[in-house]
Amino acid sequence: MFDLGWLELMVIGITALIVVGPKELPQLFRTVGRFFGKARAMAREFSQSMEDAANESGLKDATKTLNSLSDLHKKTQSPIKDQVIANFKERVDPIKDTIKSSGNFEVGKNSIDEKPLKTSKSRPSKKRETTKKPKK
Repeated sequence: MFDLGWLELMVIGITALIVVGPKELPQLFRTVGRFFGKARAMAREFSQSMEDAANESGLKDATKTLNSLSDLHKKTQSPIKDQVIANFKERVDPIKDTIKSSGNFEVGKNSIDEKPLKTSKSRPSKKRETTKKPKK
């Protein structure tokens, strides 16, 4: 419970012997032992009463029902999802083929990118020059 080793217990015992004295030391250990025994009994009783209350309210039955429903949902979800994906691919593949045949687009795994239009002559762009008006 407290994860005390033999060395720690010996240090506690020697300290108690020095502080309390040899006459009252057995009575002190009995009192501490009773205290920890009562604390364990109270904890055990509390956990047992909580389990009994859960059983009476039907919480365990509800939990079992909920777990079985979630298992059923997981089992039925996968085939439906696979079927929807297959139907979607059947309908999208002809569209992708049509897009590829046009030559203006690249069809990737997850997206469709537009290629730049090919023109016969490339014209350099002329920048407009701005003229400043003289101040009067």
